Amino acid sequence: MKQPCTLIRLSALTLGLLLFLHQAPLAAQSAPAAAPSAASAPTPEQVVDKMSEKLSLTADQKAKITPIIADRQSKLKALEANTSLPRAQRARQARTIFTESDAKIEALLTPEQQQKYTQLKEETREQLRQRAQQGGGGSG
Repeated sequence: MKQPCTLIRLSALTLGLLLFLHQAPLAAQSAPAAAPSAASAPTPEQVVDKMSEKLSLTADQKAKITPIIADRQSKLKALEANTSLPRAQRARQARTIFTESDAKIEALLTPEQQQKYTQLKEETREQLRQRAQQGGGGSG
């Protein structure tokens, strides 16, 4: 069946937008066949630590962003498990989850951090598009 495989890839891409934000280049260099999955997703704290490396987050920002990331991961995991929804609807809901959490995160960032965050998201999207085109979307 093509649909479950596509859903897994879509889920990996969706989760990847931020959860895999800075691990994608490293994973592509060290293990091109390894694909991110919900099972191997980093913890919210790990995600925020990676964000902090790139955005120079303050302790206060990290403390406020961590629950946003945790909530996003929880919602995405529940969405992925909800097989009663059509694939396209799950994809739309995943985009909504990311849009809402990104807005909350961006509200906590300085203008300079917001600019870097937007750039990092775009770079990650491009890396994930390239991986998907190369057939590195995972097993399924």
